[in-house]
Amino acid sequence: MSGDHYRFDPMSAKTLADPGAAYSELRERCPFHHYKGEHYEFYITSDYEEIKRDILADNPVWSFKYGNAAKDTISEVGFKTDPPFHMAFRAAMQPGLLPKAVMRYEREAQTIAGELIDRMLEKGSGDFHDEFALPLPAQMMCVMLGTKRSDYLHYKHWADELQLQLFHDPTPGSFEIILGQILPHFRGLIAERRKLLEASAAEPSPQLLGTVLPDDYISRSLVAKVEGRPLTEEEILNVCLAFLTGGQETTTGLIGNLMWRLLQAPERWERLKADPSLIESAVEESLRYDPPVLAHFRTSLCPVTMHGKQLPERTKLMFNITGANRDPQRFTDPESFRIDRPLAEARAHLSFGNGVHFCMGAPVARMEAKVAMRLLIERLPKLRLDGQPERFESWMHWGKTKLPVRWD
Repeated sequence: MSGDHYRFDPMSAKTLADPGAAYSELRERCPFHHYKGEHYEFYITSDYEEIKRDILADNPVWSFKYGNAAKDTISEVGFKTDPPFHMAFRAAMQPGLLPKAVMRYEREAQTIAGELIDRMLEKGSGDFHDEFALPLPAQMMCVMLGTKRSDYLHYKHWADELQLQLFHDPTPGSFEIILGQILPHFRGLIAERRKLLEASAAEPSPQLLGTVLPDDYISRSLVAKVEGRPLTEEEILNVCLAFLTGGQETTTGLIGNLMWRLLQAPERWERLKADPSLIESAVEESLRYDPPVLAHFRTSLCPVTMHGKQLPERTKLMFNITGANRDPQRFTDPESFRIDRPLAEARAHLSFGNGVHFCMGAPVARMEAKVAMRLLIERLPKLRLDGQPERFESWMHWGKTKLPVRWD
């Protein structure tokens, strides 16, 4: 069913107010939909199996190199490439996200979360987003990049500006303006590490991490090799931008969304406190039910037929993660938020993608959310809502920019 007469607007007040319900209705009423709005035109597919099997798998038709948004952001550098180069680049960056590295990051996350809760305990109420959900992943991003944790709000501003350029109609030239602020900053950090390398006279290699070079992702990018060669400056900057835009916003959304759902129905919070073994399932259920990124995009490299429609080259295809995550063909009682959903079922969500572009940062995001829940249960057991939340303004994201709570 193409649903040519069904009207759906991802930017409407109805969709923004309750994207879960809106995208589920889209899946049921029109699983393949043609959207044509004032600023964008694209097709939307909502079927779980089609998205997982035909779009997110290594499909040569659907490309990532034109970006993950409704308009082209052509780069063809680093992570923003297609296989086979994309796989080689991922392999060069992957060691920093293996279990041993994530264990080290977990200690950092525990320290940061503990400090944030210490400050919260000095008060009796506040905005959970500003007090905890934002600073934990944002400061962790700084740790992983090897920058000062105190800079996290500065980085947050840059990330917000970049997201605004990607998912809203920008002022001409504004993208270049914000990059003109960001890129010199990261070039300076790269230059500092190059000087350390030159002073050591050592051949660049991962063995220098933690000795000659700080063990962070900027340094890792300097000593890594892809297809037998060092990364170019542009590729290293791509890594920095990937952390900036992907290293904190989605995890902030995850932690805020989960806490909102738990406190929205206090019996959920009480049950999680009584049985912390449910934390992992609760995190995965939040990712399934409230994906921080509602949908993603790919671009066709050649003409393709979908659901009987002929789509030309460079067609934008939005895959409806939110609706797919509630597909009754894949999930039992999909419209219910259940912190005790079987872990294997909950983890079948598509919120981190699938296949060659599966989110590399997923282990860290999951770890941060689990650390957050464990410490909040232990140290702020009286958490409760204290007012109406406010959502992210972006039509592509789902999360809270304000979540008033009390813990006294």
